[in-house]
Amino acid sequence: MGAQTENSELIKRTFGKYLAMSILITLSATLGMMIDNVIAGNLLGSGAVAAIGMSLSVFMLFSGCAGILETGAVALCARALGNRDADRVNVLFSVSLAAALAVGAALSVGGVAGADVLATMLGAASGELHADTAAYLSGICSGAFAIVLLQLLMGFTRLDNAPQLGIVAIVGMSVCDVVFNLVAVCVLDLGLHGMDLATALAYCVAVGICCTHFPSKHNTLHLVNPVPHAGQLAGVLKTGLPDSLTRATVMVRTFTFNWLLLTVASAGAVAALSMLSSVNSFASSVTIGVGQTATLLCGIFFGEEDRGALKATLRTGMRMGLVLSCALCAAVFAFAPQVVGLFGLEGDAEAFGVVAVRAFILCVPIDLINQLLVNYYQGTGNVRAASAIAVGQSGLFAVLFALGTVWFWGATAVWTSFLVGEVVTLALQLVVASVLWRRRVAKGAAAGAAEVAANESAAPAIAGDRDGIAAGGAVVDKATLLDKMMYLPETFQADWRAFACAPMSEAVVACSQQVAAWCESHGVDGRRSYLVPLAVEEMAANAVEHGFAKTKHPAIDVKLILKHDGTLMLRMRDNGAAFNPMDLDLSAADPCSAVGIRMLRQGVREVEYQNTVGLNNVVVTLPAASQ
Repeated sequence: MGAQTENSELIKRTFGKYLAMSILITLSATLGMMIDNVIAGNLLGSGAVAAIGMSLSVFMLFSGCAGILETGAVALCARALGNRDADRVNVLFSVSLAAALAVGAALSVGGVAGADVLATMLGAASGELHADTAAYLSGICSGAFAIVLLQLLMGFTRLDNAPQLGIVAIVGMSVCDVVFNLVAVCVLDLGLHGMDLATALAYCVAVGICCTHFPSKHNTLHLVNPVPHAGQLAGVLKTGLPDSLTRATVMVRTFTFNWLLLTVASAGAVAALSMLSSVNSFASSVTIGVGQTATLLCGIFFGEEDRGALKATLRTGMRMGLVLSCALCAAVFAFAPQVVGLFGLEGDAEAFGVVAVRAFILCVPIDLINQLLVNYYQGTGNVRAASAIAVGQSGLFAVLFALGTVWFWGATAVWTSFLVGEVVTLALQLVVASVLWRRRVAKGAAAGAAEVAANESAAPAIAGDRDGIAAGGAVVDKATLLDKMMYLPETFQADWRAFACAPMSEAVVACSQQVAAWCESHGVDGRRSYLVPLAVEEMAANAVEHGFAKTKHPAIDVKLILKHDGTLMLRMRDNGAAFNPMDLDLSAADPCSAVGIRMLRQGVREVEYQNTVGLNNVVVTLPAASQ
């Protein structure tokens, strides 16, 4: 098994482990409204569902505020972890938590006080629809602080190796929401206002569950005084900007579509759109969940300058995401009447709903690709590209299409616009990436064609995925479409080598020999050429013998990076039990054992260990002899 295959296998296992958690984090933002829609439709009628639909824009505002903080903070924290900067992680954690508390409290107070005005602004101007919308808004706004906090806390528990806690929080919230809603409607006869208060209380329960992580011994996140670091919030907001643009555009889209449907169709069409928003939230939990998993891993790998791991993450996300989204698309399309039936819609609302669901669900696989790229760009700091895609896919092109066709195509134009918006957004991305890549290739060829040719002829074969990038970092013309869309700097990961190291004793010895040969071929001095292979053998053998006892699919990734200034970096990653080889107690051990680790302790000052997203990461930095 080749080095790149080992690395890809490790990434695939980690991606799959965190994908379910990421989907649940996304689902948490709108899960309460989904449950409310189902119960209201079956117990209170289509009018209550329409009122919830009119409130959706405000609910999206809450999740948007949570999304910009959670996505921005997690992306920056992931990059800091890749750079092995634990202090910055704690600063970002503290600053974003303080911001979430402040924003959540402001939304709660303002929403409750202005519920009546908000209902009018959202289009529920009078009558029963206005009364129901205002009642629902006043209750759900009381839990705005919990909705904002929950998404952020779930993001940080996932980052801090506790993804299972988020699952517990979501399950707890869902059970409480259903129970509280049934009690409010069936026992206390509080109607729609009782439902929204029940949902707000359920979110508070979920926040309490997440908070149990931070006093535990496994917590590595620590609060610091956020006031001196308030300036860090700007970076969080900038990185999370695409998410906020998505939510803002969705709010505009929802408002516009509600108005169009009331104009060209009926309140039944608005109820169908409300139902479709719940279906959209469920489907988007898959696409956004895949994307957020990519943000977490790509942020770490970008900090490490690991091009191969970045590409493997995108490929893994694409494969897993398309399988899930296509399966979801087929199932929902086939059972659209049953899906609509879950929401208790009747009459024209039911008829509109079936058409809407089938038209909308076709866009989910394309949405998956768009969303994955948005989150990749956020993880790698390309906010401009992420923002452009976010605005396009979340509503810009859909709204333009609906405004231009709804007057002669009716409600069908609204349902079809979701697919049109996703297709146009993806097509524009492909065109822009291809044009920019051709310009980059032309520039690279003019500036350094001779140097690229010399490097290619002199350098040995390199294991790993280097498509489109020569050994010296220059752009070459052979590149896949994925290479073109990654937008990495030309000097990113200039000289590196990934080594095969299967989790077996004989493979560990072979890997050590390969490392020694590579060091010799690259002119690494004798001391480092001896020390690094020995350390690889010791640490990999320790993982094989002791770390994988409870690991179903063990994998080890070994990489050497030789920087332009001569600095040599060894990075080992495995998915075994958390263990820092530098903490190994050698005082009572045989003096002849663990020779590589003993030499590392004596001769290397910079050895860093982290356990991030369930992976052990050891980074050893050895400066050139002259440094």
